[in-house]
Amino acid sequence: MDDLWDPIGVDDTVERFAVVDVDWWIAGGLAIDLFLGWQSRLHDDIDIEMFRKDRDALFDVFSGWELFTVSSGALTRWNRGESIEPPVFGVWARPSETAPWAAEVMLADGDWDRWRFRRNPSISMERSGLTRTSPAGVRYCTPEVQLLYKAKQARPKDDVDFTRCLHLMTGEQKRWLRTSLAVMEPDHPWVHALEMAQRVKAEPE
Repeated sequence: MDDLWDPIGVDDTVERFAVVDVDWWIAGGLAIDLFLGWQSRLHDDIDIEMFRKDRDALFDVFSGWELFTVSSGALTRWNRGESIEPPVFGVWARPSETAPWAAEVMLADGDWDRWRFRRNPSISMERSGLTRTSPAGVRYCTPEVQLLYKAKQARPKDDVDFTRCLHLMTGEQKRWLRTSLAVMEPDHPWVHALEMAQRVKAEPE
């Protein structure tokens, strides 16, 4: 798979999505940075997320660009009106056949009032709690959900993201993440860390 990337920035993303009336938000490592309020590291790409039902809006967001679905390492040209059904959830965009990839859009699942975790639909959240807004007005994935996605790989950079967010999240955010992680992987080291953080918080000074 051609993996040459030259990602658009957050400001360009905001400008592009201004032409459509759909919910969207920044995901991935950039979402963690928006929660922290500072850039923690360089990012090789930009992850954007929106609900699957709104996918056709991408042809207006990236007007004139090439769009491909990506699944298990395979790229398939995607045209307006064609459905994208689970388990496929990724869309890559680039200005032309010879240009680097410029954006990745992930399609979230759920219904009108709830987001559902694609790896286990029993894990869910009200749509109103799924995103937050930065001081600059950029919507981003709330950290407990973003960390749930990151927990599967738990690379060194993901562990750093978890540590940086841990003491900035509210008690409710920590409880949601701990409960959700326990469903997916009860022995995950982050489960113990969240339990310890909540235990310390609960102890009297």
